[in-house]
Amino acid sequence: MPSDGKPKRRKSSRKKSELDSALDQVGDETVAASMKEFQELLAQAKGDTAEQIRQNAEELERRLVLLKNGEIDKEDFDFFVENQKRDLRVFIDSQPAQSQERAEKLTLHILEIAVTKVVPVLIAMI
Repeated sequence: MPSDGKPKRRKSSRKKSELDSALDQVGDETVAASMKEFQELLAQAKGDTAEQIRQNAEELERRLVLLKNGEIDKEDFDFFVENQKRDLRVFIDSQPAQSQERAEKLTLHILEIAVTKVVPVLIAMI
């Protein structure tokens, strides 16, 4: 037990991704809430049983890291997003009615958060 009488916190067994580490640095509460929602949706999507949803989440994360590291620019990222949206609309429409809302949340909604909230934060970090 530390000398101040408080027990030590156990570290999470889940290793943070490079993207998670960058997003955790956001200080503004409103933006931080958006980042938290994004991270939660991304984690759900990466663990989804639908391969299309998983692949989209993994590729989105990869592209965001490339953008953060300056390996692609915003124009390249926007091109990726537009292509993903087109493909994902077809995927969502092919899902049973009861699955469409979840599929949309884990694909199109997460892309929208990435474009409107995450990308500006990452660009500001460069």
